[in-house]
Amino acid sequence: MLPIFTRFTLCAALLSTMLYGQSEVGGATIAGTVTDPSGAAIANAKVTVSNKSTGFTRLSDTNQIGLYNMLRLPVGTYELTVEASGFKVSRMSNIPLSIGALITLDVSLLIGTASESVTVSSDVPVIETTRSQTSTTVNQKAVSDLPINGRNFLDFATLTPGVVLDTRTGDLSIGGQRGTANSLLVDGGDSNNVFFGQSTGRAGSGRNPYSFSQDAVQEFQVSTSGYSAEIGRAAGGVINVVTKSGTNDIHGTTFWFFRDKAMNANKFIQNARGIAKQPYHYNQYGGNIGGPIKKDKLFFFFDYDGQRNTNPNALFFNVPAPADALSQQGAAELQKYLTPYTRDFNNNVYLLKIDYNIDANQRFTARYNANRFRGTNLENSGNASAAEHTGNSNIATDNVAGNYTRVIGGNVVWDARVIYLRDNEPGEANSAAPEVNVTQSGTAVLQFGRNNFSPRYTNSTRWQTIQSISVTHGRHTIKAGYDYNFERIANYFPGNFSGAYNFTSYAAFASRTPFSYTQAFAGAGTPGPLTHPDVNEYAVYVQDSWRFTSRLTLNYGFRYDLMQSAQPLVKNPDPGLAAMKLDTSRMNLDTNNFAARVGFAYRILKSDRLVVRGGYGNFYGRTPEILTGTAHSQNGIQVQTYTLTAGFPTYPNILSAPPAASRRPDIYVFAPDYVQPLSHQYSFNVEMELGKDYSLTAGYMGLHGVHLTRTRDVNFFPADLLDGRFADGTAVKFYRFPGRANANFGRISVFDSGGSSSYNSGFVQLNKRFAKNFQVLASYTLSKVIDTVPDATSVVVGSDDAKVAQNTLSPNLDRGLGDTDIRHRLILSGVWDIAYAHTLKTPALRWLLDGYQISPIVEARSGRPFSVGVGGDPDGNTNTRTDRPPYLGRNTRIGPGFATVNLRVSRDIAIYRERAKLRIIAEAFNLTNRANFSAFNKGQYNFALATRTFTPASNYLVNTDTFDPRILQIAAKITF
Repeated sequence: MLPIFTRFTLCAALLSTMLYGQSEVGGATIAGTVTDPSGAAIANAKVTVSNKSTGFTRLSDTNQIGLYNMLRLPVGTYELTVEASGFKVSRMSNIPLSIGALITLDVSLLIGTASESVTVSSDVPVIETTRSQTSTTVNQKAVSDLPINGRNFLDFATLTPGVVLDTRTGDLSIGGQRGTANSLLVDGGDSNNVFFGQSTGRAGSGRNPYSFSQDAVQEFQVSTSGYSAEIGRAAGGVINVVTKSGTNDIHGTTFWFFRDKAMNANKFIQNARGIAKQPYHYNQYGGNIGGPIKKDKLFFFFDYDGQRNTNPNALFFNVPAPADALSQQGAAELQKYLTPYTRDFNNNVYLLKIDYNIDANQRFTARYNANRFRGTNLENSGNASAAEHTGNSNIATDNVAGNYTRVIGGNVVWDARVIYLRDNEPGEANSAAPEVNVTQSGTAVLQFGRNNFSPRYTNSTRWQTIQSISVTHGRHTIKAGYDYNFERIANYFPGNFSGAYNFTSYAAFASRTPFSYTQAFAGAGTPGPLTHPDVNEYAVYVQDSWRFTSRLTLNYGFRYDLMQSAQPLVKNPDPGLAAMKLDTSRMNLDTNNFAARVGFAYRILKSDRLVVRGGYGNFYGRTPEILTGTAHSQNGIQVQTYTLTAGFPTYPNILSAPPAASRRPDIYVFAPDYVQPLSHQYSFNVEMELGKDYSLTAGYMGLHGVHLTRTRDVNFFPADLLDGRFADGTAVKFYRFPGRANANFGRISVFDSGGSSSYNSGFVQLNKRFAKNFQVLASYTLSKVIDTVPDATSVVVGSDDAKVAQNTLSPNLDRGLGDTDIRHRLILSGVWDIAYAHTLKTPALRWLLDGYQISPIVEARSGRPFSVGVGGDPDGNTNTRTDRPPYLGRNTRIGPGFATVNLRVSRDIAIYRERAKLRIIAEAFNLTNRANFSAFNKGQYNFALATRTFTPASNYLVNTDTFDPRILQIAAKITF
């Protein structure tokens, strides 16, 4: 049998010789028909598109039915020229092409001579009449001029219907899916951290604020449903980014943003507790320059972006100590850890890009992006995490992309891309003492000691090669290609190696009676916590865009994906595991990932003013390699993790060797039938042009997720139904597990693919493209998410316990509202250039009143669902973070809503003979200083096993934290 790589290469080569295709990634398309005054098609008309700012030119001839198709055009502004014998030359200028755009420009030539020309309207239709996918483009004006807190351009993706922030910091939820289901493409290359299931450098994750500079991003497109077969490895959505390039003119920017604690409001929670504003200082600065190396041929662009951010971390008890003496003693002993500290974000990002127009048929682009980040005290944070419980987080990424495009015979385009990516992420520890977690009524009170996963590192190196070839044949634009991605990973993750104590009350800490104790050990003769969860990814695809009639376009395609992860090296020989068909040395190779996509776009009217579009497809996602790495080491042999509920060491001591009396390690293993996550996506939209520059879309998006990844502890006997009571004497029944089914292990956590989800949404979106000095993007989304607790990141006993179902033997009983469910969401953004005073006759008034800009982002949304909790572990599974009161389901309560206004006001002042301008900027985030509560005590009861009593907690629903208060920022920017 041929090796997998050879088989895929032969398959891709065969497809490439048979079929060709349309490009959407990293470029744009102009297509249309050329006709005479009677409407008859003109064959062999010469069509030319050119970009005056770069000298880029593309030539093509119309085919027998008068159709032309310009594929894989770089983003920019173009002129279209059409010539044919016996007809006047037709020209259309100022045609803006955005990332992923599919622009239809039909041209009707007038009878005349070639020496005559006519300039037709340059108004590009506001509606893309051949696009079937549901997507939104965030253009250069928005990226450059909208207010953004922290300058991570990915935050602008939330301007799109169906996109909200995920519960894991830095992740986006698209179509109700968790953030691990998405994919980020930059300049046509994969820019994801496959290990953690996030973007390269884990941008916005609470550590590294960004990996690409906002000022280096030209624009991006968010595809939420129905994207083409060319794009894969995503069961949620895709963000398609293009970076800036140089032009024939030298352009540049320098900028400086500044904040200080004196300019900001104090947090509501800190005010309520009498805690003054903490030290805070923020500087962000940088600049870029781009221009020609050789006019019309060779260009450069360089960007640098630096951030220095000192952020306060206040500490306080989320739950006050009860009045009894022992609880008060515990609170007094913990008081010494409530010393505030600062978190420092020191980020440097560099980008260099070269564009080369080799000739009219060949173009080459090379781009290098480097990210160097050092974060102080970022391994953990929050008002319940002490200084010794955190550590420094460092990141070094190098992202190199090369792209070669060649036009063959006018209608054939060959595209080749090579990407190299290095992403190193070490984390340090501030303490060597064992970790201590203190809770009260199921709510975190304080964590101190060494956090359970540091010091650590995850270093990866990737090579990706992508090739495609495309052609227009008759009414078809067909494409085929392959995408190979090879990643090598070194992961050092010493989870719980320094020990972790879990105290469920102040009193328990005072008396040194932990509820549980966890510690891990490296197996003799093994690499212990060091693993190499390497992965090879293969994909081949074919797709066709068929202009069935002048009004109806059909888009359909087929894709095959294979994700080949390195197999674990150690097999645990326990016969009980074998009886459960669990093999710690095996991860199932899922080989049937065949994905089909089909969509349509139909012009209801002969004009481009009303379009109906829709589609269906199935989309395979990735398995984050953090699961694979965990399965490699956490097999009870290479790493032996023990969770004790008796026989503890005396705090603060730790075990010097695995407990001899009871070898019950916790292990992680893949289910024997594990497969890749899959989503079925379907959409239907109606888009209408409202006047020259406005469009209104009313749409539906649906997503059904199956085979979604989750973690579940299967080492239990079935739960018993016991009698209990509430404190008022009301009788109640509750379930409690009697013990471990396999006495040789504690938790047997299985990574399975049994999760599911359902997302349904209706949305209305208004888009006003930039014209007459302003643009608007606004939408309202009504949606609902139902799922069975899918989460592809639950890999550490203790810290990840909240990510699983309450009853992991029957996890589907937790089917309910998803953590990403936000029922109502309204968001509005706009940019308004107040540039009307230039008509005033008085120079002084012109200078005083001209050059202003106002840019708001307004968001209002309903609250997220949450589960009511119980302290005391009534079900006896050693997981105290998923327990709920009897008879109460998951996520049956809705948390507080969220509303904010972010505003930028700026003014441009011409300097140096108006060849440059100074922009003075003032920004406010959460302008109204609304207290948007982000955390509150969810524990309604405390459970006592001795009396089987559920006692109400006095602090239920007490707020413990908020999102950012009002933050003011000033800036200066010079552009030339």
